[in-house]
Amino acid sequence: MHGNTSQGVIAWFARNSVAANLLMILILVAGISSLLNIRIEGFPQIPPNNVTIKVDYSSGSAKSAEEGIAVKIEESLQGVEGIKTIQSTSNGEGVTVTVTKSSGYDLDILYRDIKTKVDSISTLPKRAERPVISREIELEGVMTINLFGDVADRVLQEYAEDLRGKLLKNAEIQRVDYIGRKSPEISIEVDEAQLQALGLSMEEIASKVNAASVTDTGGELLGPDGKLTIKTDQQRYDAKEFSTIAIKQTVDGQRIRLADIATVKDDFANKNNLTRYNGQSSVGLKVKMYGKSNITRVAEAVKRIVGAYQETLPAGVRVELWNDRSKPIKDRLSLLLDNSVQGIAMVIALLALFLNVRVAFWVGVGLPVIFAGAVTLMGDSLFGLTLNELTTFGFIIALGIVVDDAVVIGESIYDEREKYGATLQATISGANKVATPTTFGVLTTMVAFLAMTLIEGDLGKIFAQFAYAAAFCLLFSLIESKLILPSHLAHLKMSSGSENHGFFSFWNRLQSRVTTGLKRFTYDMYKPFLGVVLRYRYAALAIFVSVLIFVVGLLFSGNIKSVFFPEISADFVTVELVFEDDAGYGLVQREALTIEKLSDELNQQLVDEFALSKAPIQHLLVVTSDNAVTITAGLSANNQRPFTASELAERWQFMVPPLEGVARVSFLADMITDKAISIELRSKDNQTIDSAGKALIKKLELFNGVSGIKSGLKAAQVQVDLALKPEGMAMGLTTSGLLKQVRLAYQGYEIQRLQKGENEVKVKLQYPVKKRQSLDDLQYARIRLANGKVVPLSTVADISTKYVATSIERINQSRVNVITADVNKALISPSEIINSLDEGLFKQLKANHQDLEIVISGQQQQEAEVTQSFKGAFIVAAIVIYALLAIPLKSYLQPFVIMCAIPFGIVGALLGHWLHGVPISLLSLFGILALSGVVVNDSLLLISQYNRERTIGLSVTDALLASGAGRMRAILLTSTTTYAGLAPLLAETSPQAQFLIPAAISMGYGILFATIITLVLIPAIVMLSEDLVSLTGSKKSNAETRNRVDLAL
Repeated sequence: MHGNTSQGVIAWFARNSVAANLLMILILVAGISSLLNIRIEGFPQIPPNNVTIKVDYSSGSAKSAEEGIAVKIEESLQGVEGIKTIQSTSNGEGVTVTVTKSSGYDLDILYRDIKTKVDSISTLPKRAERPVISREIELEGVMTINLFGDVADRVLQEYAEDLRGKLLKNAEIQRVDYIGRKSPEISIEVDEAQLQALGLSMEEIASKVNAASVTDTGGELLGPDGKLTIKTDQQRYDAKEFSTIAIKQTVDGQRIRLADIATVKDDFANKNNLTRYNGQSSVGLKVKMYGKSNITRVAEAVKRIVGAYQETLPAGVRVELWNDRSKPIKDRLSLLLDNSVQGIAMVIALLALFLNVRVAFWVGVGLPVIFAGAVTLMGDSLFGLTLNELTTFGFIIALGIVVDDAVVIGESIYDEREKYGATLQATISGANKVATPTTFGVLTTMVAFLAMTLIEGDLGKIFAQFAYAAAFCLLFSLIESKLILPSHLAHLKMSSGSENHGFFSFWNRLQSRVTTGLKRFTYDMYKPFLGVVLRYRYAALAIFVSVLIFVVGLLFSGNIKSVFFPEISADFVTVELVFEDDAGYGLVQREALTIEKLSDELNQQLVDEFALSKAPIQHLLVVTSDNAVTITAGLSANNQRPFTASELAERWQFMVPPLEGVARVSFLADMITDKAISIELRSKDNQTIDSAGKALIKKLELFNGVSGIKSGLKAAQVQVDLALKPEGMAMGLTTSGLLKQVRLAYQGYEIQRLQKGENEVKVKLQYPVKKRQSLDDLQYARIRLANGKVVPLSTVADISTKYVATSIERINQSRVNVITADVNKALISPSEIINSLDEGLFKQLKANHQDLEIVISGQQQQEAEVTQSFKGAFIVAAIVIYALLAIPLKSYLQPFVIMCAIPFGIVGALLGHWLHGVPISLLSLFGILALSGVVVNDSLLLISQYNRERTIGLSVTDALLASGAGRMRAILLTSTTTYAGLAPLLAETSPQAQFLIPAAISMGYGILFATIITLVLIPAIVMLSEDLVSLTGSKKSNAETRNRVDLAL
């Protein structure tokens, strides 16, 4: 045994089994407590980044809104700290400005600064509403509820309102939004002919209605015995009540009521919007939760309430739950848990096979302790992480790694007890023998994982969560392997008579054969082979470098594909239609129903073609607005159909004929909504971004694999201009007075607003619909003069038409045209397209348009941000890893030798992607970064062993042969257990696991290849270093060598 090992914290815990067991119990209890209270979510939400400023301004002109509001807000925000981009949309109804914060800046501080600046603007148009400033909040969809049936929309809406109220009474449910809800309105339509016959005007009608529908107080009666409030409550609440309002009394005493001269009805403001679910009229509810809610609890509460409510519905009205986001989360967490269990079983089996059943058992017991400790740190009271797909994946990644430390400790203790007897001193000696390299090995791995938290961008921050989970596991693996495991192994019996029969007898024979086989392999095959490698070390190095160059060449030649983010097929398809602004509601509804009908045909085709037991499109929600349609198709489970959502969407889109009046159409089936190609063309001049956009679209159409190309510029819409004639001026009219009368007739006059239940109901006065549909109607519109006479509009004003922009987009004070496109990543990568454009078309466009600015956004912008910060994180990790290796080795040169394993580990990761046909992606890079810390561990063990062999006087060659053979079992065990922990996930075919597989490939194959590097290449590099030392004449005395635990090469 080596030196005095009776002192220190390891020895103290090894002797005091009560302390070790109490520590273990404390960690387990804390972990279980945290697990019971930890929040569960699916894919982690992107943290809020935006502040929105909304200003309503019914000018009818996008340009007026831009110049009067958007430009002024943008100018006011110049110089405000923490702003990354300012994006605005101006149209005839107002302006929306979205401010995105810089990475790492506090959103609350930015919100306060923006509010201060915007509130101080005093030059906004008079008719503009007060700016509404809001900060983005963290919301996650839970599920969708649809009430549907062949009944009136009003009936469905009443049931939806009632159900929403019941849902919000539950403490778990915090937010429920309507889908397709129509805003109630009391409509009063008056014909101009009726007004003229009675000598009335629209203003007079509005005044009469307003005066008759009122609730107000008239003071108080104060007496000695108390007071009485004087009040009138004549508020009208529905069309029937408003119809009875007296408007005029004739000379013969007859009272003319509102119903006599107008059509009064309970109506909806957006009555032409359509909402359908599975082919029937519907009103929907979308249940959402805030950041700190638990999705499974919310979903359970919703199901319980809706289930009870369903029993109360009458015949003809049904309610259905779908798009339950808690289900895929449960499925994915269950999948990862199953993979974890399989991985643990494989790890323990390998340990039992190579070491000892009891050693394997106690190493396995450490795993729940490690995971419990990690969950404790994840709790809200500490780091506030959730149990989600990524943190669970962090546990799987850590599964094979955390046992490495325990395996090395256990193997060393087992070896010492075999040599020197099953004593406490042998246990302590075995643990201390490898305590330093294993501690620093774990620290290097933690550094590699934690370096991921330095990666910028939303996706970088989200995917760094699995790094935290893995790092927490590694931290507790240090505690468990150094303080708890030695205490358990101190009482380990090397053999037992009870193990000489039955299963144990079989297992002992199997273990004996494995041990014998490993020894034969080590001493009869590996050691002679290593001797040859050391003899021909230059040739060996050349071979490995050639492999490195070849594999890297596969990447750059495109044989190994690379994408920023792999395509992840969702369990739904979203169809979006955007119409030209002048499209009528009838056209919008007709084309929406066309897509709906095609979904039925597609369902039948797929059922017949693949002999499916159920239709793949299970739910179909159609929602229309003034000029857009959104159709959401919920699909059957992935294991119930032999095609992906993307393939279904592609086939559905192929069936769609040319659609009238549609500016843009898209079929989306990817969980990542950012477009693969998104290019911003910025300029002060609209003509510049228009012509540049057309040239770019034409070029993109030439690329194979590019589809769904869209321009952000909306087509110009016809606008009607009024100009007051001199005749009109002579009659006493002004431009503003003329426009006021026209607006009152055609846009309507909001007489009052009243509260009816949860609804705010507008009472609106206007011309009948049939009188405000065409230019002819407008020309003959009646304009009232100051003397009470009425004349046609065309006699007092010139009426003309022109094309104007209906919407103006701006980014950072320039007008912008955003060109977007989808890319089939199996055919071409988005980066290849951008590189090609950068070398050709972009240069031409900039030469032709001096003020044109081209900005790459979307996925490519995120890729650039992540790639840049990834390089920085990798450098930081490499520097810290070097320091952590140099400290225990007490050498400046040896860490470089150990770190040679990193690039060759990356070679293994690349080969793994090639073998699986999986492209290198962001997730692969995360795995590679983690790999850089893991692969040095075995090399550190080997070099530490080599240094010990040198201190006892062995030559370089003999020391390398002895250390390679001596550490063979430990190195094989750490590598195979790490791979075994990942193997079930690598073999997984379910869609839920596909986005995790690239990182698992990087880790698993990188570690396997690094094992060969550790056992073969690292010894060769050590010999090469000795050659270099001999050539430079740098030699150390034998005495100095013996006095140093770790010898500089």
